[in-house]
Amino acid sequence: MKEYLEQVMHQSIDVYKYINTKNIPLGCRNAFALNIVKIGQQKFLLAAPVEEMNLTELRKMRIQLERYTGYLCAFYLKKVNWYAASKMVEEGIPFVWEKHQVYLPFIGILLQKNFRKTLPICTVISFLTQKLLIKALYEGWQNVSAVRASEMLAVSRMSITRCYDEIEGLGMPFLKKQGRSRRFYAMKNKKEMWDTMLPFLRNPIIRIFRLEKKPDADMILSGISALAEYSLLGEDACVTYAVRKDQIGTLGLEEIRKVPCNEDAACIVQEVGYTLPFGENTAVDPLSLVMMLTKDELEDPRVELCVNEMLEELVW
Repeated sequence: MKEYLEQVMHQSIDVYKYINTKNIPLGCRNAFALNIVKIGQQKFLLAAPVEEMNLTELRKMRIQLERYTGYLCAFYLKKVNWYAASKMVEEGIPFVWEKHQVYLPFIGILLQKNFRKTLPICTVISFLTQKLLIKALYEGWQNVSAVRASEMLAVSRMSITRCYDEIEGLGMPFLKKQGRSRRFYAMKNKKEMWDTMLPFLRNPIIRIFRLEKKPDADMILSGISALAEYSLLGEDACVTYAVRKDQIGTLGLEEIRKVPCNEDAACIVQEVGYTLPFGENTAVDPLSLVMMLTKDELEDPRVELCVNEMLEELVW
């Protein structure tokens, strides 16, 4: 810690343990190794988390540490993603990211060891990135470069580079750097990977058409109809299908009369942000299907049972 700070700041620095911890709440006290750092005439508290913390936790802990110690607080971090680091700079949260960056605004310091392109601040994941993640989970990608991923998804390398930027920016732990190249590594445990990425994913459904008649074309099943295809669940009276945006014009969906929710429709067609071939490609893939089901549907014990059986049999 002391060596790194002196190396990047090119001056002598005093670091000693903070000992007056009795006034700090036990949970906060045990979560950090606390030191006082003196740079010139400025003293501040440098808190090194014992275990990795997310940005929300760091925000809360900083307030408590400053309140109970009376010192300005900075965090000493060995592992953090570039998105979190940029947000901390944006919010004025001081930190030292070992071997990467020093941000101490109360003494006017912002240092970076290496130039790093700015990652996009991603609040809503793109459908292409979501499709990539789910495909990678199904296929257990290992050491997959952007070039290889572009071939597997039949899109441009630039599109995959943006996907990798989103994944890195959101802090998902699936990318490793090899030189200047980033490689995708799926977790060995598929359920663990799903639980890790699920908070970042979104419902693939964009629009829903309740139609008076079914288009004269083949479409893949969605919703409860897809779940019935994958399990022993009984089919709904009204079949549900999924189509991509580029299929809407071809199928003439805009010209077919729409039926109100209080009337029976011939079929329901969901416009989705992506489709991912799975099995015989007669229905949307199981993981996307889980996100398409409504809360009421998922709370039905029969549906819940069939979803769990589907995932155990086809995914995990």
